[in-house]
Amino acid sequence: MAEQELNLHDIVRRLPAAETAHVSADLWPRIAAAHLARQQRRRAQRWAGGALAAAALLALAIIGPAWFATPPAIDWQARAQALELQLNALAARGDANGTVDAELVRIDASLQAAYDRGAPANEVIPLWKQRSDLLGALLSARQQQVRLTRI
Repeated sequence: MAEQELNLHDIVRRLPAAETAHVSADLWPRIAAAHLARQQRRRAQRWAGGALAAAALLALAIIGPAWFATPPAIDWQARAQALELQLNALAARGDANGTVDAELVRIDASLQAAYDRGAPANEVIPLWKQRSDLLGALLSARQQQVRLTRI
């Protein structure tokens, strides 16, 4: 059974007359004002909490896609092809760089074998990256006319 909420009048009625003699006349208005202030404070806190939650959701909606987006993947194949074109355009006169060319041939053979057996992208992409890095090193060496020697 739900209990009925007591108010000041019920409390005063239940108290003996001797105990109610010292209760001032403005007690009930002060209690009511305090209760109203408490209600208003709670309402304002709920509104502020809701506004804060809405602002957080809005910020997450705006910034969230940038956090969860994957960085753009480098197209190692296109980069390797561009470097090879630059290397061919440089038209080196004589290549005494047999170790780098042998490494390039090895990577090309690995790439061809991977394509022949239908290898997944997670196997092919690192090979293209190796080829691209090797071509970049070879191109910069030829542009600076550096001769690599095998030790």
